[in-house]
Amino acid sequence: MCASVLKTIVNSKSPGFAENTRRIVDLLTKIKNEEEQIRQGGGAKAVESQHKKGRLTARERITKLIDPGAQFFELGIYAAYEMYEEWGGAPSAGTVTGLAKVCGRTFMLMPMMQP
Repeated sequence: MCASVLKTIVNSKSPGFAENTRRIVDLLTKIKNEEEQIRQGGGAKAVESQHKKGRLTARERITKLIDPGAQFFELGIYAAYEMYEEWGGAPSAGTVTGLAKVCGRTFMLMPMMQP
């Protein structure tokens, strides 16, 4: 079997490379900040309201469910992004879904809303 080798002519010392690197870092930082904002859900007031009712938020329940040290790979975090702002928004379209390990096996998690 013959493998092709791709050669690059990228000059990592060029001003254009440095500028592109800076732009990518800036964009990734913006995405991480947006995701953190979305993960706040309805905000501190909504979290406090759930806690007063003796409930955990969906993300808190997921943290307790998954294996210690396991990462939760959230899917659909940008669902309904910047929609319904006139009604306070709909972070993650009001639901949390993702992949994580539980008892060593990878599962798709979709916590149900509590009544």
